[in-house]
Amino acid sequence: MQDTEKTREELLEEIADLRRKCALLQECAAEGKRAKDALQDQLHFLQTLIDTIPNPIFYKDTRGFYLGCNKAFEERLGMTREEIVGKSANDLFPEDLAARYDEMDVALLRRPGIQIYESSIVYPNGVKHDIILNKGTFTNAEGDLSGLVGVTVDITERKKAEEALQRAHDELEMRVARRTEELAKANEELKTEIRERKKAEEALQKSAEKLKFFAYSVAHDLKSPTIGIYGLTNLLHKKYGDLLDEKGKHLCEQILKASELVVALVEKINIYAAAKETLLNIEAVSTKEIFQMLKDEFSAQLSLRCIEWAEPEQLPEIKADRLSIFRVFRNFVDNALKYGGEGLTRIEIAYEETGEHHIFSVSDDGVGVKTEDSESIFELFQRNDTSRGTPGTGLGLAIVKEIAERHQGRVWVEPRKGRGSTFYISISKLL
Repeated sequence: MQDTEKTREELLEEIADLRRKCALLQECAAEGKRAKDALQDQLHFLQTLIDTIPNPIFYKDTRGFYLGCNKAFEERLGMTREEIVGKSANDLFPEDLAARYDEMDVALLRRPGIQIYESSIVYPNGVKHDIILNKGTFTNAEGDLSGLVGVTVDITERKKAEEALQRAHDELEMRVARRTEELAKANEELKTEIRERKKAEEALQKSAEKLKFFAYSVAHDLKSPTIGIYGLTNLLHKKYGDLLDEKGKHLCEQILKASELVVALVEKINIYAAAKETLLNIEAVSTKEIFQMLKDEFSAQLSLRCIEWAEPEQLPEIKADRLSIFRVFRNFVDNALKYGGEGLTRIEIAYEETGEHHIFSVSDDGVGVKTEDSESIFELFQRNDTSRGTPGTGLGLAIVKEIAERHQGRVWVEPRKGRGSTFYISISKLL
């Protein structure tokens, strides 16, 4: 009886042990379910995460079969995830592209790590696009190689831009080459022109030296005999004038006037030569004082002929050679009085300025200068048609032009509306 009861106790103990094991198994099953659910949640999160990435992403096992992808990859291929998973590159892509993908996958799996290269992909619409493939291997929990994951970046537009840029670069290089060739040719032509110009300048300089020597020689050779002729004729006229008839007296007067003109011409030649050669004495010059001196000098003529003199209340102080500038303004005023004719009633001084120059003008309402003569009158021995019959050498305005150019300016004349002319001179502010 005791043995039977003992056996019963053992049986009860075994049943209790079985119950404990069953409870433990139930707890393990629940724990496994919780772990499975957590893993499922994690996988769902990871899938959602890669689905939000706009670049196509895929992952494969070591045999080359697709394990998964994101929505962007589905859209690029025009297939669902279910249609992609378990397939190989040969199932999804044209033969040439699939071979290229497999070749690069094998190379990466042989040497695990990171792989980046350019390739192509054909979209569902049949259009081939250029892409960059960024791939890397991954391992399992034991550290064994399990497959690879890849991300693609579409660079079609970038490639088009690069090609357009390359075409533009090639075109630019061609243009630069052509332009360089043109510039080299132009440079040679310019060098030739400079050499020829230098020769011309040297020849001109020699001619100028000869002309200067000739001018001085003429001035020297003419002055003394002319003064002698003038003196002897004047003496003849004074001492023996009573013995001469009217014709003889008239001839003496003509000789005296001609002698005076020759002496004046000699002096003008000397002045012109000096204007080209003499160093300028640049100093502060009050143009107000210069015009006042001229007004005083010609006051008798102005008063006698009832000619109005007008000038601005304010005239500037400038940097210039005082004697040269005085000579310019005096020439303008003297010409107005000399060639203005009987109708001259007004001489007007004016001033304006630009960024780099002072500009003075002397206007009159006299006979004026013809438009066709407005340039030639500044050349040597040239005179305006309206000045015929009035004594003059034709050197005055040539001297003015030389002075203006040496003051880094210029001189010109413009006809006035109605009657008269306006003579201008510009003088640099940078002297």
